[in-house]
This record gives sequence, C-alpha cells and structure tokens, in this order.
Amino acid sequence: MSEKTIETLLDLLDKYEVEVPIVQRDYVQGRQDDHTKMVRFNLLKDMKSAIQGKTPPLDLSFVYGKVEGNDFIPLDGQQRLTTLFLLHIYAFYDDDSHTNLLLKFTYKTRKSSRDFLKELTKNRTAIFTSVLLPSDEIEDSEWFVSTWKYDPTIQSALVMLDEIKETFSDIKNLAEKLSSSECVPLTFKFLKMNDLGMEDSLYIKLNARGKPLTPFENLKAQLIDRQEKLKLPFVTEVEQNFDGIWTDLFWLNSKENFDITYLTFFGVLFMNKEIIKNDANWANTFDYQKIDAEVFETVYYTLNFLCENKDSIAHRFIFNALSDSRTYSDRVLFHAVTTYLYMSKGIDNGSLTQWLRIINNLTINTRIDDLDPYHRAAEGINKLADNWADLILYFSKDGLVSGFLQEQIEEEQIKARMILQSKNFAEAIYKAEEHPYFNGQIRSALYYAKFYESGGDIEVFKEYWNKISALFDKTEPKHGHLLRRALLTFGDYTLPVSAYKTLCVDRPDEPARTPSMKRLFSNHGTIVRKLLDTLSLSEDIKVQLDRIVSSSTIQRTDWRYCLVTFPKLFTWMSASHLRLREVSEEMLIIPNKSSNGFNYEIFIAALNEVLKQHGIESTFEGYLGTWGDRYLSVGEWYVQFEKGHFIVRDSDEAIVFESTSDDPITEVTGYIRQHI
Repeated sequence: MSEKTIETLLDLLDKYEVEVPIVQRDYVQGRQDDHTKMVRFNLLKDMKSAIQGKTPPLDLSFVYGKVEGNDFIPLDGQQRLTTLFLLHIYAFYDDDSHTNLLLKFTYKTRKSSRDFLKELTKNRTAIFTSVLLPSDEIEDSEWFVSTWKYDPTIQSALVMLDEIKETFSDIKNLAEKLSSSECVPLTFKFLKMNDLGMEDSLYIKLNARGKPLTPFENLKAQLIDRQEKLKLPFVTEVEQNFDGIWTDLFWLNSKENFDITYLTFFGVLFMNKEIIKNDANWANTFDYQKIDAEVFETVYYTLNFLCENKDSIAHRFIFNALSDSRTYSDRVLFHAVTTYLYMSKGIDNGSLTQWLRIINNLTINTRIDDLDPYHRAAEGINKLADNWADLILYFSKDGLVSGFLQEQIEEEQIKARMILQSKNFAEAIYKAEEHPYFNGQIRSALYYAKFYESGGDIEVFKEYWNKISALFDKTEPKHGHLLRRALLTFGDYTLPVSAYKTLCVDRPDEPARTPSMKRLFSNHGTIVRKLLDTLSLSEDIKVQLDRIVSSSTIQRTDWRYCLVTFPKLFTWMSASHLRLREVSEEMLIIPNKSSNGFNYEIFIAALNEVLKQHGIESTFEGYLGTWGDRYLSVGEWYVQFEKGHFIVRDSDEAIVFESTSDDPITEVTGYIRQHI
C-alpha cells in the first residue's frame, strides 16, 4: 500500500526529518553542462512564474520515499527537494524562526555534504546580505572547509544558490509567498511506500536500469579478467585477497561503506597514474585495457603491506586519501606510499620513514589545490622514485627535485645534510618538525642559526625554534592579536596579497590564499627576528608581549599606532583575510576580502573607538569602493583624516578645526569633547 498527499517542502519538514540516503547520487541540478543549464533555467523560470502568480501553482510531480519513525528517506525526487530546500534557504535568510525547520533537511551521502548544509542553514543571513555572490561569500567564510569544494553536491549547490539569488532577488515577500496557505505556488505529490522493503531494494525497483549504483562487483570482475589477459604471476592470490584480507582491511577502516572506500582506492590510484581524469564516478565508463602490469603490482604490494602494517604512517596516508574530504595533497601522499612500495616490492628496507617524512614536508608546505600543481607534484615523485632506498642521501647532495615549493626543497636539503652529519642535529630537527602548526616547515630557525650559510649553531637553532613554537598552538597563535600588535611595534610586518596587505591570518592552511602567520614566521624576516631576540624563554611569553606593546614608541601619526593602541580595530576585519589597503596616503581597513564594499580609514576608525570610550556618539559615512570619501559624523560636524591630520568641517563644509600636533587622535578628541 502507498499513501499519496499534496505537500509543500515546509509541510514535509514540519512532519519529518528529510534524509537523502547513501544509495542516492549527488545533487546534480547545479552542474555546468549545457543540458543541466537548460533544465535549471527552465525550472527556476517556472518556479518564479508560479510564485508571482503569473501561472497556476507548479506541480513538481511525485516524491517517493520511505518513512522510518520521524525520518523520511526520499528515493525519487531528491533533486527537486534539494532545489526547493536551497530556494527556502534564500527565501528565509533573515527569518531565524525557520532555522530548526530547515536543519531537518540533510544528506547522508557524504559527511561533507551533510556538514555543509548544516552550516549553510546556520549562516544564511550573512551569505545573502553580502554584496558578493553567495558562492564567493561562502567560500571566503571562516566556516567553509576548503576541501568541501571537491564534493560534487556542494559544487552543484553553490551554482544553484548563485542562480536562485539572481532569479528571485526582485520578488518581494518571497518567504510569505512560499509559506502562504491560501495560494500555494510550489507543490509535489508526496508518496509513502513502506511496503517494498529496505531503501536500497526500493531504489532498485524505482531505478529504470534495475541495478545498484555501486559498480564495485563489476570492478572486481573487470580487474581479474584484465589480470588474466596480462598473464601476471599472482592472479589466483589477487582473486583470493580481493574477497579475503583486502576486504577485511577496508571493512576495518570503513564498515558503513567499505565497498565505496575500496572503489575509491582504485580511483585515486588510477588518477595518480593519469589513466583517469577524475576519481569520482569513473568506474562505469573506464577503459580497463589501460591498466598495465605496473598498476597491478602497485595494488598487490600496497594492499599486502597495509594488511601487515595497520599502524604505519603509510596506512594513515592511504586512508586519508580515501576519505570524503580528501584533498589533492592527500592524493600526492597516497602516490608517495604506492610509489615506494612498487619500487621496493612491498618491503620496507628501513628507508620508508625518511621517504615519507621528506615528501610529506614537501607536500604539506606546497600549495597543491588544483589539478596542475597536483600533477606536477605526482610527476616530481615519479622522478624521485629511483632514489626510494635512500632519499635523504639524495637530498643531502642537492639532487634535482621538481614539483614542489623551491624554498621547501632547499630546506629539506639543508636538513638532510644536518641529519646525516649528527645524531644531535637529527633529534633537534625531528622534534621541531613535530609542531602541528608548522608541519615540518622550520626554516626560519635554521636561517637565524646560520645553517643556510656555513657553520650553523644547533643550540642557536633550538633557542629560536623554542621561542617560535612557544608562540603557537595547533591551529593559531596562542595570544592572538597581541602577537600581531607586538610585531607591529618593530615595523610593518604585513605581507602582500594582490593590491592589499595582510596582517596574516591564523589558519596555517591559508584560506582564500591569504598569507598566514605560518608563512610570516617561515620567511625569516628581520621584524620576526627582532621580536624573537626580545623574548626570553625564562619568562611568561604573554607578559613579555604585553610589555612590548605597552612600551611602544611608534609615532602617533603612523597607522601602526592605531592597531597597537586600539586592538578592537582587528575585529573590524574578516578573520579570514585581515586585510588593509594603502590608498592616497591613507591606510584603509578592509572588512572583507576586497575593497569593493565599505572600507574604513584607520585613524577615523581609531577616533571612533576613542569617542565611544568618552560616551560621544559618532557614525561612519562615505561611499562604497576604494576611492570614495570616508568621514565620521559627530553631531553636526564631519571629521576626515587627510595626510596625517584630522580636519573637522561643519554642515556648510567650512573647516572649523585642523589638527597640527604629532598626536592627532588625542588632539581632535580634546577639541570634540570641549565643543560637544
């Protein structure tokens, strides 16, 4: 028996938690192929027309599903439901009362999809009030995990959100129209079908092809058939291991969907070997004739090694690359493991640890976030393959290396020479590389200790490194903006990023390509060194940073004075960017990624903070963009900062005051307090 009713998305969410099941495919209505673009355009156009009342209410046809307690599992209609959900996220972006209801829609297909939809729902107000495209605002947000952009469902959702905002932005009271009980514009026929058994068998019955989505059994058959044609010596053993110890290996690491993880292993391997272009949805169209004996040997030696060494770093690197959140860097490290095991025929002769240590340092400290750098890194490993048995010796002799950041290559060459020279050196390096914030990038301390020259001092290295490590936790500076303020007392330490300069973000993975404090402290600059030389390991670090800031002698006409003296100004910038821009002898605080929106002149911002402390009300006024005038409205006055001086004008734009001293903030504050 089945039960059919006419529903809206809000009605459905009011009754059930909606959970798209594992057996469903990814959300695809945001794909960029021509057919999907046409389907998306027509669907959104029809939905808009129905909402505006230009056409009758739009019937989105049947949504089949299974009800388990309070959960509804859609087995047909997932795509339409997801598009409806994204439309409601936009429509109710400024209505917190619908948050709990919208949180009841989720995906079980991938953890990344599930987490993304949750964060999307919670942060929808900021997304849709931004001047940026929703996709740009989302990807620049602190909550967005960079690896999510590889999830096909999330990619598709970002495209759809952009087009939803563009299509429906001119409709007033969109939320009211969608929630109206008198004229319901968008409906579907809701069909509960609980009599057909488990969700996967139901999906097979609804699927016109009549076969499961997972092609794993087909993969096994094709691989074994291909191996027999190649007449490889271990055909029987491979066939036994497929359903034996290798299955146990993947089951142990991924019980819920071990076959997907198993399949992903081959997808990543084939992508690393450049015999497929993408490790997603490749199995049904893959030409198995491209697989040669080397690929089979790599599989054989790698999986047998992992079965015998479940606690090894190689095991961790392989399974990191099989997770839903895998990155291009994970794929590179996967390639490092499989390349070594192919060359060594599955045996660790004692050199695997150094091989993986060096390549891990190179990989983690090189930006590998796209196909081109990923392919270059994989090719770089291929060129190192002949040195698998003693990679550290090869590096100590400045052997040719490509595909990775040159600075990191040079660092690894210096460390290799030190490690081979002395056990004391080796222990100091290994200990320093353990710091989770820097992930093996320790060249500043090496530089300051003169190991980039001749005759470095290991004790000096240890002292510098201990000071650096004392300043950072796993993911951020221990003392936040206090560290930045202390650095500013020694000079302008900012790093360039496009037309801007950044005070360097916390996260070492550098979201949105904004330089981080990790990069700053790895650049072995003079300002960082001055700070480190001032610090002592025998005294509390925070106490010392506070003392450096409080004893600052920065000129009060220098923009650095504002940030050192008024730390609240750091909060005026996005934590993901911390950007400034120098324009016409003014330093602008950039609240977001770019200066296209409202920006704040730093001295005016500092004055605003001072006036608030004195209970004087003031408001910012000005124009959008980089070159607009910016001023502070205080009563009937307008205060601007030009070429090192505050200028106060009245409502007729006549100048009533102009600061002349070397302490313009104090001077103009005194004038305002005296006359208001």
